[in-house]
Amino acid sequence: MKNILGLKGTVGLLAILLLGGCATGPQMSKSEKNMAYEDYIKSNELVSLKKIRSFRYQGWQSLTNDYLIISTSQRNKYLIKIKGYCPDLSFSQAILINQSMSSILTTNFDSISMLRTPQLKCYIKTIHQVSKEQLKEIMAIGKPQKSADESA
Repeated sequence: MKNILGLKGTVGLLAILLLGGCATGPQMSKSEKNMAYEDYIKSNELVSLKKIRSFRYQGWQSLTNDYLIISTSQRNKYLIKIKGYCPDLSFSQAILINQSMSSILTTNFDSISMLRTPQLKCYIKTIHQVSKEQLKEIMAIGKPQKSADESA
């Protein structure tokens, strides 16, 4: 009898986990996220920069294999688009910034590499400076939105 109850408990737990997984809603694919980032750039008219002067790398956040956020300070954040596809960018633990000039980050000439594969260079296609509010909106793309009941 104990084994039957244990089996029922396990089946019940699996059902709860499956239903909980469905409650979060469908996730966006990376290509859908990339299109959403492009739409965001266009609809918010983010200005494309050719370079960041006085560039001092502070940190980064991966969005997809094509987009990332680079920080140069607490206040200065940049949405970076990579030329082509940069494999494993979204799974990398660390990145290398390959600059042609020490204090400037430029499009087309400078690149990003993953620590595991430093020989693979992912060239920077575009740079867009983003505000704190824009950063929050960008980071929310592709994530399930909380309903009014959950927020309260």
